[in-house]
Amino acid sequence: MCRRARVQYGLVRRQTKLCRSTTQAMPQIVRAAQQTVVTCQTVFADRRWNCSSIESAPNFTPDITTGTREQAYVYALSSAAVAYTVARACSSGSLFHCACASPPRDPPNGNFKWGGCGDNVRWGAQFGKQFTDSAEKRNPRSTRNGIGSSTTETLLKRRGKRKRKRGDGSGEVFTTPPQINKGRFKTALAAVNLHNNRAGRRAVESSLTPQCKCHGVSGSCSIKTCWRALPRLAEIGEKLKRKFAVATEVVSRRVGAGRKLLPVSSAMGLYSQDDLIYVTKSPDYCFKDPRVGSIGTKGRSCNKSSHGYDSCEDMCCGRGYQTINIEKVERCHCKYHWCCYVQCKICRMWVETHECN
Repeated sequence: MCRRARVQYGLVRRQTKLCRSTTQAMPQIVRAAQQTVVTCQTVFADRRWNCSSIESAPNFTPDITTGTREQAYVYALSSAAVAYTVARACSSGSLFHCACASPPRDPPNGNFKWGGCGDNVRWGAQFGKQFTDSAEKRNPRSTRNGIGSSTTETLLKRRGKRKRKRGDGSGEVFTTPPQINKGRFKTALAAVNLHNNRAGRRAVESSLTPQCKCHGVSGSCSIKTCWRALPRLAEIGEKLKRKFAVATEVVSRRVGAGRKLLPVSSAMGLYSQDDLIYVTKSPDYCFKDPRVGSIGTKGRSCNKSSHGYDSCEDMCCGRGYQTINIEKVERCHCKYHWCCYVQCKICRMWVETHECN
């Protein structure tokens, strides 16, 4: 299985070795890939970029391989999903390599005691780091398409370095940042990916919240047993979406004997380990242009009354929209009859929708 995965999905040597030593964890990797796609598309459903780039796998579009803000989010979410699914698998008993999380060291604050089976985020994050970061630590000479077979590509089973123009006719160049030569860009991109991978795992670690079960006579809840558990992955996806909105553009600069990723503008301030970073500006996704990974917004639904990202003005990029009336048929006025069936009427209504030109 692991050998086939290496050939078919591009696992690097370290990932293949990890696959062989923890075979039980591989179904969790598949589950993490599925959850990444669903979560990303749900969280960004109201944006021009709605995670359509993931659907082009196994041939990733340029906006997911050139270090954009969108790539930062996809990598962080993918890394978070691995840590998340493995941590939950530990607490559910699906993996014999790990067990429930150890009780927190800090004393209980309130009328409860630590117990139960907490999600083992520590083990999940450690496993995720080994698996997810391995692809970025490969020998650059062995990388595919000049930037390497990332774990995100592996996870989703699903690649510019030439100049590309946006499809909006603005003539703005979408390319490798001019501050970095091609060789340094590869190294900088790997460092950016590793940073965003870590930010995704840290988002999982900081999302643990107490969950409790009551004990006592007749459910009096005189004593509570609590443990730390993870919320839905969608909540972590929303947290990373807020990081996406304020992501920092960085550039590789020489500092002393080495190089560091520093903000392009000093006005941005320093970024933390929890923040997302990127090295290439994103396309505007208004028009279809495969060269930059944009499928455009033509035909996308929009909200005429909204003033947010899903508004017709923003979603349609000022091109206007068309109003479509659709007849909706559904069951209504349902009534239960004894015994034992439910009888409903058929209701028809006209629903007004709007689509971008």
